[in-house]
Amino acid sequence: MSTKDEKRSLDALRAAIDGVDDELFALIRKRAGLASEVGAHKANQGLAPFYVPSREAEIIRRLLDGNDSNIPDPALHGIFREIIGACLALEHPLTVAYLGPEGTFTHTAASRQFGSSAQYIACPNFDEVFDEVEAGRATYGVVPVENAFEGAVTHTLDLFVDRDVSICAEVLLAIHEHLLGHAEQLENIKRLASHPQPLGQCRKWLQAHLPWAEIVETSSTAKAAELAATDTELAAIASEAVAERLGLPILHRNIEDYHENTTRFLVIGQHDSPPSGEDKTAVIMSVKDRPGALHALLKPFAARGIGLSRIESRPSKKKMWEYVFFVDAQGHKSDAMVADALAELEGLPGAYLKVLGSYPVSRQL
Repeated sequence: MSTKDEKRSLDALRAAIDGVDDELFALIRKRAGLASEVGAHKANQGLAPFYVPSREAEIIRRLLDGNDSNIPDPALHGIFREIIGACLALEHPLTVAYLGPEGTFTHTAASRQFGSSAQYIACPNFDEVFDEVEAGRATYGVVPVENAFEGAVTHTLDLFVDRDVSICAEVLLAIHEHLLGHAEQLENIKRLASHPQPLGQCRKWLQAHLPWAEIVETSSTAKAAELAATDTELAAIASEAVAERLGLPILHRNIEDYHENTTRFLVIGQHDSPPSGEDKTAVIMSVKDRPGALHALLKPFAARGIGLSRIESRPSKKKMWEYVFFVDAQGHKSDAMVADALAELEGLPGAYLKVLGSYPVSRQL
C-alpha cells in the first residue's frame, strides 16, 4: 500500500472515530435529558432522595457483567461513574463532605463515588464530616471505616454511636502509599509524618528503612505532605495525587507492607438505600453483661443463616467495661430474614439496637 493509500485509510479511520464520538455525545445528551425528567418527576411527586445508591449499583453491575470488551473493568466503571455523576447533578446538586485537604485517600474515594460534577467540602476531621451531614450543609459525607490489614478506623465507629446519620453506600479503594519529600537520601530524613492508618500500613518498611525517624502523626496524609513541602528533614507518607498537587518528589513508591492493601469507606447521609439484590445492613448493638451475652446477640443471625461479614467491639464510653458491637450483616433490612433477626434483637431484655442502614455491596476494582 502506498503512503497516499495509508494516509487515506488513516483519515477514514479518524473520520469513523469522529462519527462514533458524535453518536456517543448524542446518546449522553439523551441520557442527561432523561435524568432531568427523572429529577422533575421526583420533585413533582415529592419523592426523595435524588441519589439512590442501589440504582447506581444495579447499573454498574449490569455493565461490568456484560463487559466482553478489552476495556478493563476499572476504566469502564470510571467512564460511567462520570456520566452518572454528571446526570445526577442535573437532577439535584450534590455536596459531599470528606476528610481533607484535597488529595487525601478519602477525597479519592469520594470522587470515585460521586464523580467530578459534585461539589466537595474538605473537612479537617471526621467530626466535622458528620457535622456537615447532620446539619444539612452537605448532602453526603465520606469517611474511612476499616483497612484490610490495619483493621477498624475506631474514631469513625465511635461517631456512629451518637450521631444521627445513615450509611447509604460503601467504596472499596486500593491504597498505595508513597514516601514524599525533598531529602536527597533517606539518611537526611529526621522526621516522618502521616495519618496513623498509613503509618500502620507501612510499619515493616519504616522499621527496615527509617527506624531512626521521629514519627509525627497528622490529621490526614495531605496535611503531612504539606509539612514535608516546607521542611527538607521531614518526609511524608501520602498518595500520588497529593504529590502531584504539591509538586513534591516521590522518594519511594508503594511502601505499604501489603500491596493488595485496601481501605473501605462509607458514604453517610440522611437516608440509606433501597434493596439492590446484593446488600449489607450495618447495626450497632449491645446487651447487659452476663454469661452468654454475646451469644444472645449473634444467635438471631445464626439461627436464620445470615452471614456476618464483620463484627467489631468498642467501649461504650458510658460505663467502664461496657461495650457496643458493630456488625455488618448480609442482606437488606427489608429482607424477611434480616427484619426478623433485628426484631428478635430488639426484644432481648436489656438490649440496645441501632440500625445504621442498608447499602449495596461494593465491588473491588
